[in-house]
Amino acid sequence: MPRVLLTEDDDDLAFALTRLLSQHDYEVERAATAGQARALAAKALHDLVVMDLGLPDEDGHDLLRGLLAQDPTTPVLVLTGRDEAASAIKALRLGAADYLTKPVGADTLLSSLSAALEQSTLRRSLEAMRRQSMEGEGIVGSAPAFRRAMRELTQAAAAVHTPVLITGETGTGKELAARFVHRASPRKDGPFVVVNAACLPKELVESELFGHEAGSFTGAKTAHRGLFELASRGTLFLDEIGELPLDLQPKLLRVLEGHPFRRVGGEREIRADVRIVAATHRELSAFVDAGRFREDLYFRLKVLGIHLPPLRERVADIPLLVACFLTKFRESMGTAPSGCSAEVMAALTRYRWPGNVRELRNVIERAIILTPRSEIQLTDLPPEIAGYTSAPVAPAPQESLEDTLRSRTVEAWEASGRNLSQTARNLGVTRVTLRSWLRKTGVYPVKD
Repeated sequence: MPRVLLTEDDDDLAFALTRLLSQHDYEVERAATAGQARALAAKALHDLVVMDLGLPDEDGHDLLRGLLAQDPTTPVLVLTGRDEAASAIKALRLGAADYLTKPVGADTLLSSLSAALEQSTLRRSLEAMRRQSMEGEGIVGSAPAFRRAMRELTQAAAAVHTPVLITGETGTGKELAARFVHRASPRKDGPFVVVNAACLPKELVESELFGHEAGSFTGAKTAHRGLFELASRGTLFLDEIGELPLDLQPKLLRVLEGHPFRRVGGEREIRADVRIVAATHRELSAFVDAGRFREDLYFRLKVLGIHLPPLRERVADIPLLVACFLTKFRESMGTAPSGCSAEVMAALTRYRWPGNVRELRNVIERAIILTPRSEIQLTDLPPEIAGYTSAPVAPAPQESLEDTLRSRTVEAWEASGRNLSQTARNLGVTRVTLRSWLRKTGVYPVKD
């Protein structure tokens, strides 16, 4: 239920507005003065503010400026008797979401409130993006184990309320897989919020996830929205879920089962329309046996359990991954080698890759920085990887990097039904890059 702070000094009008909004599922908290409004805004968070400019203790424009400075993600609607262009222009320039004059029709007011809520969702999506830990780069591959995982991720994306548990070794791309689930789901227009449970101090995990009210603990001077609220209508990615404190796991389980939650120090119940995607490189069943993870939460999370294979089990994807990394670095750095020598590719495909795809990406970035040549050579690789060429190389001619890229591009293009956007997403590249690749195949005349 959206929470509205109504700042109106006219008792009769405030009563009528409260009744109207309550009938349309808004929770209303009323302030009669600017001072009361500031106090209520500091004490608790609201989804919307509806305020008059003609207040008895302060100019409404000053209150508007103060409220937006305190919480810029909460839209403020001005509802006033001042039918003056100068006043309206000033309010809108300060950041008011709308300027309505009294008397106002119920339909007009409700329509403005609805539009402001949409604006609020957008602003909080931007705030959520600001608090994310990293941006995804896309995921590519055609090895059988990888294809199976991608098929399961695609199927999971459609189940918009069911939690997903992604497992796999460090560096296999669990966050990228979570982003894929979000972008392939009906929630794709909502926020994608990332939190790593292993990176948060234990005493702050609950506040970060569920928020807190002002004064709920030392240092909590103002109210704070948690990541569950910031992820509303979107996806919350809980990385390293095995590190979540045991005492918080029952609260997470209740939210997963559709129950409301309260901010730390709060009494108001909040419901968040959020899809949970969790990930871990741990063996959670072992954590359950050791008493470090709740069994009921484990089984709730693993309804849709998806395992990402390590890179050593998808060696055939290494040439395509290398090609994609070279393209990405060329786009970001402005220059990069066109490919790798046969010896380099042999070493890359024989190495065991304990750090998986992340380690491969780092090795390619290092080689690009170090090499002055148009092709990556063995001397550009770390010694522990370059040494893997000591194994005998098969005498059969090796497919070049360009040939590998061409064949994988054609395969992905056909698999998507020749859908440019879908193919670009599957390969983790831009549409411009994909068009360039397709033209180079000589098979498809792709128009701009």
